[in-house]
Amino acid sequence: MIYKYELKRAFKTPGFKFTVIIAMLIAMADYFIRVVPMLVDNHKALLHVNNSYEILPLNSYEMWIGGSDRSIAVAFFLLVPLFAAIPYGNSYFKDVNFGMANFILMKCSSRKYIHAKYLATFVSGAVAVGIPLIVNFLICTMTMSTYNPFPDDGMNMMMPKSSMSFIFYKYPLLYLVISILIVMVYAGCMAVVAMWASIYTNRVYVVDIFPMLFSIAITSLGEIVENSSMMPVNFINPAYSYPRLVYFFVIAAFILVFTYINVMLLGNKQYEK
Repeated sequence: MIYKYELKRAFKTPGFKFTVIIAMLIAMADYFIRVVPMLVDNHKALLHVNNSYEILPLNSYEMWIGGSDRSIAVAFFLLVPLFAAIPYGNSYFKDVNFGMANFILMKCSSRKYIHAKYLATFVSGAVAVGIPLIVNFLICTMTMSTYNPFPDDGMNMMMPKSSMSFIFYKYPLLYLVISILIVMVYAGCMAVVAMWASIYTNRVYVVDIFPMLFSIAITSLGEIVENSSMMPVNFINPAYSYPRLVYFFVIAAFILVFTYINVMLLGNKQYEK
């Protein structure tokens, strides 16, 4: 019951609705600013050539926001930690500091409550980021062709050494699903980072911005060691050309294990205070 209650709270918060709207606006801005002009030019070119096989129609697998490394797409993936934290990342902080936890713990154990809070926080962050990506791709599929990409068409960033390049060319829909799940998992990780941060601060704004600062710190480390593949904005971007999966799995696993252990061990202590 507590799990269902927390999930309902997570999806009904103003922060969740606000985040989905803002992220959706950014995703659609990429479509209208980057894709629509190319779509119009491509349509005109197809109308004026004698042989339609001379020009390929635009492919939704290559033109959706996850197929681009342009400024708006990069901004979207850069803001994923913030999008993930806003919906429910500060919920644990508010429950403990504003007294809501006292009411909830009258009906269930603290361990079960923290479990449910952790799950709801992770899921809310993942879904808030996943919805705009899915909608962006669906809009692309409704306005352009959908076919297996060609390695030499010059419209995608994929190279032989890129992660899952075989899947991209052979099973592009599977590649897209996996890519969206990667972004959602990282978003969920950033949401629980916000929950973890609430144990160590008495300022709610610190909880909200800490995942963004955490992600920037990882990016800075990547700059220092000259390894762009370990930067979150790159390893969650489906259009990134270099191997990225190892860094995603290592960083995501570390975050989940570290935050879960800390929240479970220290969460009750914070509440007792």
